[in-house]
Amino acid sequence: MDPPASLKISLASGLALVLASCVRSAAPPPPDVRDRWASETRASLTLGEKVGQMILARADGFFLHQDAPELRALEDAAEAGRIGGVVFFQGDPLATAVIANRLQTVAPVPMLMASDYEWGAAFRVRGATRFPSAMAIGAGGSEDDVRFQAEVTAREARAMGIHLTFAPVLDLNVNPANSVINTRSYGEDPERVSRLGAAFITRAQEKGLLTTAKHFPGHGATAVDSHRSLPVLRLERARLEKVELVPFRAAIGADVAAVMTAHMAVPSLDGRKDRPATFSPEILQGLLREGMQFRGLIVSDALDMGGARDGSWGGAVAVAAVKAGCDILVVPPDPLIAWDAVIRAVRRGELSEERIDQSVKRILEAKSRLNLQRRRTVDLRNIPRFVADPRFEQRVQEIADRSITLLENDAEALPLADTSRSLVVSYVYEQDRRGPLLDAVFKEELEVRSEDVLFLTLTPESASARAEELIQLANDVDVVVFASFVRSGRSNDRLIIPWELWEALDELLKGGRTVVVAAMGDPYTVVELPQVSAAVTAYDFSAPSQRALAKALFGEIDVGGTLPVRLSEKYPVGYGISLERRKMELGEIESPKEAGFSEARLRVAASVLDDALKSKAFPGGVVVMAREGKLVMERAFGRLSYTKDAPPVTMDTIYDVASLTKVVVTATLAMVLFEKEELRLEALVRDYLPEFTGEGKDVITVADLLAHSSGILWWKDYYKTLSSEGSAAEVRRRYVEEISRLPLDYPPRSKSVYSDLGFILLGEILERVSGRSLDAMATEAIFEPLGMRHTRFNPPASRSPRIAPTEDDPWRGRIVTGEVHDENAFALGGVAPHAGLFSTARDLAVFAQMILNGGVYDGHRIVKRSTIELFTRRANLASGSSRALGWDTPSHPPKPSSAGRYFSSSSFGHTGYTGTSVWIDPAQELFVVLLTNRVHPSRDNTQIREVRPAFHDAVMEALTDVPR
Repeated sequence: MDPPASLKISLASGLALVLASCVRSAAPPPPDVRDRWASETRASLTLGEKVGQMILARADGFFLHQDAPELRALEDAAEAGRIGGVVFFQGDPLATAVIANRLQTVAPVPMLMASDYEWGAAFRVRGATRFPSAMAIGAGGSEDDVRFQAEVTAREARAMGIHLTFAPVLDLNVNPANSVINTRSYGEDPERVSRLGAAFITRAQEKGLLTTAKHFPGHGATAVDSHRSLPVLRLERARLEKVELVPFRAAIGADVAAVMTAHMAVPSLDGRKDRPATFSPEILQGLLREGMQFRGLIVSDALDMGGARDGSWGGAVAVAAVKAGCDILVVPPDPLIAWDAVIRAVRRGELSEERIDQSVKRILEAKSRLNLQRRRTVDLRNIPRFVADPRFEQRVQEIADRSITLLENDAEALPLADTSRSLVVSYVYEQDRRGPLLDAVFKEELEVRSEDVLFLTLTPESASARAEELIQLANDVDVVVFASFVRSGRSNDRLIIPWELWEALDELLKGGRTVVVAAMGDPYTVVELPQVSAAVTAYDFSAPSQRALAKALFGEIDVGGTLPVRLSEKYPVGYGISLERRKMELGEIESPKEAGFSEARLRVAASVLDDALKSKAFPGGVVVMAREGKLVMERAFGRLSYTKDAPPVTMDTIYDVASLTKVVVTATLAMVLFEKEELRLEALVRDYLPEFTGEGKDVITVADLLAHSSGILWWKDYYKTLSSEGSAAEVRRRYVEEISRLPLDYPPRSKSVYSDLGFILLGEILERVSGRSLDAMATEAIFEPLGMRHTRFNPPASRSPRIAPTEDDPWRGRIVTGEVHDENAFALGGVAPHAGLFSTARDLAVFAQMILNGGVYDGHRIVKRSTIELFTRRANLASGSSRALGWDTPSHPPKPSSAGRYFSSSSFGHTGYTGTSVWIDPAQELFVVLLTNRVHPSRDNTQIREVRPAFHDAVMEALTDVPR
């Protein structure tokens, strides 16, 4: 059956538990109970009701009024026993389940509901979980991926009342001109297709969804679309046994519930070149039933297809299919005509009632296997619980990532640099009129990664006329990415790429331009193009596949897919170039020499911390340092407190990082919202906070808050003067109102004065702009993507043993542990834009490496490189200020900052009042994270002011490849 027009974490061990809790199909009754119910039910049916069991009518799962003619027609047929089920072709989850329930309620016998779910339920149901195409999964080759797809598909199908899926496709796509199978196939290697197909069948059926192996005896070697006319498969029997039939034998071995017939002639099997396999007793009864010992349901392909009808009327088609051995007639053009024709054939002796009984027995046994005799309807409340669960999105993305296959990479054209100026040419062969542009996700993903990208979208109608425009645009770029959005390739040896477009790409290549081909869909498109600099294929248009391809182009994921089909002599089955992702995450600690450090001098740097420990600058601390992506120092020292029995500090010790909250959370979220164009740096504060009024305030911008040049007082003890009654939101409102009413401490931009109060207003702006709380935004946009599992506001009590205590606070009357040290942040409920974050040095190291990487880490893009550069260079809003937007930069002698004397002018960093700091030097690809609890037991201890610059100087002096 044809795909619809519209094409539209990693949970590890926990994934199985989630799926197990969601898929609650009742255990099937034992075979004797199934047989008894099936036999008793069959005996009670009239001939007309028996024939009705064999017919599945066409239906859509969209909302219908209860008196809509199409719904009434289905209900009448179901109530009269003239259909045994329906095939849902498209729809939405809830309407599908509602219609299925209505039909089940009126039918005398439980109905069998079916649908094509080749890439998951989203193949037919809008909003369900969308998996990459079968060929994409074939390129990854993972049975675990297939089993995951099968579980999710079964879960969603059964929640909607669907019992039988017309999947998996077991055709071997050996013909590049095959426009009907193409990427719906796992590939052309019999072993690979067998292995993956059997994995899908076994797991889906374990979870209560019956499966269908299709299209028997194998549609992959044809070139004619059976939806339109009758293909003829001209292969010898020996070849079929060795190749095409292998996956079907594996499916039967896996106890597949059904096999779907192909509307194509196979002369080597029955001597007929004018008769589809669907109507061939020799193929269905002789080969499939007797030769291959298949005992399940034989299901016809859709009987309204051109390859089945071929000028015959619907009644004749139905009778021919039953005579050949089909148990189920799928969507005859008119189900009632088919029903009547089969009854008439029995009455005139052309078909025996015994033949009908054989099919009905199998159908009823399948329904009993599904437990439909006990429960035939579904609980509509399960739809939002079980369909499109967002917990599975990351695993689906990983499946798409594994599919990406690299075919060419001359002169290491890939990965692309995010500083490259790129022209992306999308060749959209067939547009989805009901949805967004097919290349929309790909464009969005490239815009996030590339600092300067141009887009040109071409169609078959416009490509020839705009080929010259492509050449002109390409003159001013570093690389041209040609992305082909093509569902199926050549048809009757006709190229899908217009000649003028081919010539334009060839001209660019001859002119020395880097051209990268990205095949989003049909992989055979690659061989229609000139020999390009790099070629990569994703096999699919799905959003996860588009994201995966974008990540692959920029080196954010390992590329390891292999071709499941032969594209040419140069690109055989199994071919694929492996490409390791860019080193964008921290690994195991490496030899300092590998990163350009003197080990002896690094020991001197470590001794600075040891000496500080002896002088009681702090009870203990943790330092993590890396250069060029290589960890060179990861060291915990001292104890959590000065008591003799205090636990030693470890790499997992959690610190109150105080004002590092400003850069890790608040400034980063400002970057995110800035990129979304939801936050404007030049906007006035009062544009977002109308209550911010008073003399001189009408010129203060968001950038002024970030750069501490707003004129707002730096701090005030509101925690003593403002009421703490009510919710955290109410307390925050009081803070914002009081800060807004304060007179300015100095004229805006006349100088720069570090201000917690200004950041409290900034945090309020971020929450109003986004409609989300600060902590929720930070978790979703920063912590979860980066895997910062130990970083959060208000850590739970279970983490208290790992948290370094801060001050013996006279205001609170206790040693503060596990609650924020900053009093105003505490009064605000522990979640504040200026303080409140708790983290480990390892987590902050990941954050720092993400910043050094230009906004990406481990395949997760947080912000663009250009945005980081904008926020981390000096803002120059106040003369002589070292402040950037949220960040600080090194100040010059005679009063060097906490960064010391040697960090470069492009460096940036921040400190935290509790004794924490992060400094990042892009020029050296270096970061240093230092966490201590220097305020324990008292904030009066200020030795950290001397320790930080001394330690950073010692670190920089340990570099052997940088002159001082």
